[in-house]
Amino acid sequence: MRYCPRCGEENSDDAEFCKSCGADMTRPIRYTKPRDAGWGAARAVALVIGALLVFTSLGLIVGGGSLRMVQSNIVDGEGYIMSGVERLTSDSHAIVFEDIDIHIDADAGPIRDWLKDLMTVKITATSNAPGKNVFIGIADYGSAYSYLGDVSFDRLVGTDWKYDPWGGGFPDYTYSRHGGGAPAGPPTVHSFWTAFETGSSSETLTWGVKTGRYWVVVMNEDASPGLDVDLEVGARVPILKDLGDVLLTVGVLVGLVGAAVIYYGALKR
Repeated sequence: MRYCPRCGEENSDDAEFCKSCGADMTRPIRYTKPRDAGWGAARAVALVIGALLVFTSLGLIVGGGSLRMVQSNIVDGEGYIMSGVERLTSDSHAIVFEDIDIHIDADAGPIRDWLKDLMTVKITATSNAPGKNVFIGIADYGSAYSYLGDVSFDRLVGTDWKYDPWGGGFPDYTYSRHGGGAPAGPPTVHSFWTAFETGSSSETLTWGVKTGRYWVVVMNEDASPGLDVDLEVGARVPILKDLGDVLLTVGVLVGLVGAAVIYYGALKR
């Protein structure tokens, strides 16, 4: 067998011309490998675009992984991201979280109801006062104020929860005393509560967030003054896991595209 001195193609021993490139096989021809075209503008652009895609993918992967970590490792057994436990005491008749104003713009249209179901809050209260049952309730502002407007209570104001998964801190707050007397009967005799729980031990209230203006009220079940409770608050946002999965998937795909652009557009030439 003879090999073409120009292109290297295999030919028969008696071939006079290469069957591939047509070179004269009877004369020696020096085969010269084509020189590399070097780093042109196209290769440089491909490298830059590929690098940007890879760096973008790293950000998406880190973001998605962080959300998955929060959802999988920091939440409690029911999927709630919880604060630390805070001991709250008051010689008044109630402890009230400042107004919780939940608003979803009407322009959200058909997705408005879907948005309302994205988060559930969880409040756990444990009474430290012997013989006193604890009450946790959520009510709209108007109903709560008509019940407690003339009652002495301590309001938690300036609450700000900067969640630290390694510290598990309770939201920052200060007390603001609202003067008054005793309420008109214990809280359990009233039907205006959006949600409530009461009992002698540790009680947990869960509530699917709805639009409106609300108060969170902690009292003794018999409405007597003098509160001593351990309180813990948290929230469950199921979309975190889905969003984390989406970010991870998109991040991997973008990274693969970026690597392909770098390899085929810049390196393999």
